[in-house]
Amino acid sequence: MQKIIIVEDEPELASNIAELTSLLGYSVSGIFNNSTSCLEFLSNHKVDLILLDILIKGNDNGIVLAESIKKQYDTPIIFCSAYTDDNMLQQVKQVNPQGYIVKPFNRDILKTTMFLALNNHSQKKEEQNTFHKETFHIRDKGYVVPLEINNILIAKADGLYTKIITPDKNYLIRDILKDIEARLPQDKFLRVHKSFLVNLDHVTSFNSKGITINKQVIPVRRGLFKTLKEMFGTQKEKGALLPE
Repeated sequence: MQKIIIVEDEPELASNIAELTSLLGYSVSGIFNNSTSCLEFLSNHKVDLILLDILIKGNDNGIVLAESIKKQYDTPIIFCSAYTDDNMLQQVKQVNPQGYIVKPFNRDILKTTMFLALNNHSQKKEEQNTFHKETFHIRDKGYVVPLEINNILIAKADGLYTKIITPDKNYLIRDILKDIEARLPQDKFLRVHKSFLVNLDHVTSFNSKGITINKQVIPVRRGLFKTLKEMFGTQKEKGALLPE
């Protein structure tokens, strides 16, 4: 059951919202009327969603509280407020909440907004995780550069460095080839020579002496030819386009 908290300064309204959310199948972990108690709770408890009023007790309003939450936690926020003026909406926009419900609201509006907020947040996290899995981060001239793994053609040992070769640019990074090999997916990359690691998806041809990628011929270690034939033969049965 997904856990939520409610930040609302009107006790009766907070109780009504809690009852509605419980009927919708959510677990209400807490009700707060100020930012201090809310942040204290969040420091010790994980929640899935926050329903937040703008006008709350204490020195900080709901927008300031939302800014603090966003800096510390990856938790979706839905504002519940009667404010609809342009100035207030511009302030809310800066916080980038997952939803905004105008009071008064009914059960269906609350249900729809909460469902979409949680679903969109979950999808965003999945996309971020997929991005990190499918990218390889290197440091180039003081900047971190995310490279799509599929765009890495060849990794070549160069002493204490490794040259990463892509279709658009080559990068020289201070990592030995062995460490690069450990960070890349083993089902996509193969150490064909003590100095070369290649992306098998970009192989266009091979023989007992070399393997061709992007018109570059890479030497292969002795005895690898049979292994390559077996590997590509297996992939060919799965319908991949492979060299003869």
